[in-house]
Amino acid sequence: MRDRLQIAGRLSDRRMARTPDTAVVPLPQTGGCLCGAVRYALNGGPLLAYACHCHDCQTRSGAAFTLTLVIRSADLAVTGQPVIHQRTSASGRVTERSFCPACQVQLLSRAPAAPDYMSLRAGTLDDASWVVPGAQSFVESAIPWAVIPGVPVVPWGQFDFAALGAEWLATAPRFERPR
Repeated sequence: MRDRLQIAGRLSDRRMARTPDTAVVPLPQTGGCLCGAVRYALNGGPLLAYACHCHDCQTRSGAAFTLTLVIRSADLAVTGQPVIHQRTSASGRVTERSFCPACQVQLLSRAPAAPDYMSLRAGTLDDASWVVPGAQSFVESAIPWAVIPGVPVVPWGQFDFAALGAEWLATAPRFERPR
């Protein structure tokens, strides 16, 4: 048993390194829903990657957490016609979530109060291998084994997107268009 834990620990350390294996990520990065009815091209580098362990994200995704990229709205080109659902949280914050009308996969969300930015579900990228979260939130709601070792825990009330984004960008890969 101890040998298995040591091996798992070494694998976990390697997977959760703060620097991605990819030093340069080509742009655009493409992705879309499960059925392909809604596709997108991300034409600029993300500003932040983070994991959210809130119960809402767990329930909507059917997973232990969501992995989210904060992007500039202007950097995203969408083809297809997503359906937008508006939701008001218990705190009164309004968000709009974009879903494929056919397969119901959630791709994007945004707050009308901050129209220049969007959240992109990293799992909808065609290749998300370069995405390493710079923070994780709502850890108090996390499934215990899903808390990511080595990734800072930031309570949602202290989640400063600009400061966390600056920290993430310092270790993120470079995003470039191929020549």
